[in-house]
Amino acid sequence: MNLQKVLFIGGDGGNLPSSQIRCLDIARRLGCDWVLGIDLVQKIPEKYSVFVCVKPSFARDEIAALAKRGKIVWDIVDEIPPRDHIAVYLASTVAAQEIFHRFGRVEIIPHHHCNVENLPNPPDLRRPAWIGSCHWRPRFHGIDHDYYDVLNMQRTDVVRAHRKIGIGLNFRTNQPYQHRLEHQRLLRNFHVAINSGIKLINCLAFGTPSVSAREPAYCEIAPECTIFSTLAKCAHWVKALQADTGLYNELRRKCLRKAPRYHLDVIAEKYRRLLVSL
Repeated sequence: MNLQKVLFIGGDGGNLPSSQIRCLDIARRLGCDWVLGIDLVQKIPEKYSVFVCVKPSFARDEIAALAKRGKIVWDIVDEIPPRDHIAVYLASTVAAQEIFHRFGRVEIIPHHHCNVENLPNPPDLRRPAWIGSCHWRPRFHGIDHDYYDVLNMQRTDVVRAHRKIGIGLNFRTNQPYQHRLEHQRLLRNFHVAINSGIKLINCLAFGTPSVSAREPAYCEIAPECTIFSTLAKCAHWVKALQADTGLYNELRRKCLRKAPRYHLDVIAEKYRRLLVSL
């Protein structure tokens, strides 16, 4: 497969990190073309024969029309993917792969971290912070911390935020919304199950120790690089990391050892091998 025949298709106009991470960054690294926010297949030039979809804006009949043009690679991000017309699904973790294995061929390609320059943070930072989409922000009790909403952030914005973070807080709220609570609990459980672990992956990249909820992705990616805790006990472990230099530096070293496997070049190569095999 000639990569010039591969088109990356992202939804939401590039305003969400998923479009940046799994669409624009990878497409640019591979030298592939990309488009954002289109909803009609007829807007796509005929020269492409493989389409990598990252939360595209297509209706169901448009997905069927796209499949007549070539092979669809569907990245499983945040939502249940379509069951028909997909040649290959991409999962970011083994846990996500296991959930969707009955849909067809599911390949695992992790998220890459945002620290493309491979420059770690200095070892003397101790400021805790939470970074993510605002509707998942939990309430931390007894922790003076910073908060960064990733909506509309570019990669450079995310990097700037991480440069200020000394302790990552990798949790999500138990009740993201105040209406349709049962539906939202199901939605939260689904997001936990398919979570890519990007919060921890970015902590690895900067050598940032963290305190994390025991979610499947974090247990799979780097359980030795974070402290697992409940939200109620998070403040205790933040204070321990702030006070115990030995504990902090031990986790920092482990993060930096693990980070290279999630670098953009490494992850882009996984995409390249998959795409040329189609």
